[in-house]
Amino acid sequence: MQCVWGTSAQCLKIFKAVQYTNPMVNLTFDQHGLNIMSMDGSKTSLVRLRLQPDFFTSYSCSTSVIIGVYTEMVVNILSKAKKSSVVWNATDDVLSITFVNNDQKTIFSLRGIDIEEDHLDIPELEDDCAIQVRDAVLREWMDKVLMTKGDVSFQLTENTFVCKSNSIDMGTIQHTEPIGGDRVEKKAHRNDVDITLSYHSTKSMAVFSGCGDTCFVGFSNEQPSRLKVPLGTGSYLCVYVAPKIVD
Repeated sequence: MQCVWGTSAQCLKIFKAVQYTNPMVNLTFDQHGLNIMSMDGSKTSLVRLRLQPDFFTSYSCSTSVIIGVYTEMVVNILSKAKKSSVVWNATDDVLSITFVNNDQKTIFSLRGIDIEEDHLDIPELEDDCAIQVRDAVLREWMDKVLMTKGDVSFQLTENTFVCKSNSIDMGTIQHTEPIGGDRVEKKAHRNDVDITLSYHSTKSMAVFSGCGDTCFVGFSNEQPSRLKVPLGTGSYLCVYVAPKIVD
């Protein structure tokens, strides 16, 4: 397998997001592109990355390849790319990351690691409420409510979005915004939503949102909520998070 990334910056953003939830993942390359599907250690969130061949500047894969990697190591390498082109070559044993800058070339050859993962099938979710927002809007919400370092509650009706958190030291932070206004597009409403997500799960949504320009967010009362970042036709990065059970 060989692929050339469009920009080193986008590659780095994607794997920084994956690293936030998953310290190691299996990379699956086949004729349909690059795939990651992996649960985090606490089994409360799942990452799904799907990059079609046309996402890359060039992509070729004649034989399916699965290789396990430490995401921190991949991020550390990618952080050195600067303005270089980034080329990946993969076998079942080695992932080679090459930086090319004019007549300069640096090759990092990472040994693959064995990661036992159950094959996961994600059923088609019917969100109770779904919205679409710009990445900057979602990060603005999270930057505010995560100041408490506590869990975050979300209440959504057909016309209103509310997120709220509190802590003993800081008190309560609440943000309210209309759905269907200039910033929040309504995509679906089946039922009103009232859920709580952990601090880490909410922070992961903010981290993942930075990988694209817009975010689809589906909230559900009794199944995982999800944030999906479109990355071109058929390509996307998605994180599913389980609601927190509140006594």
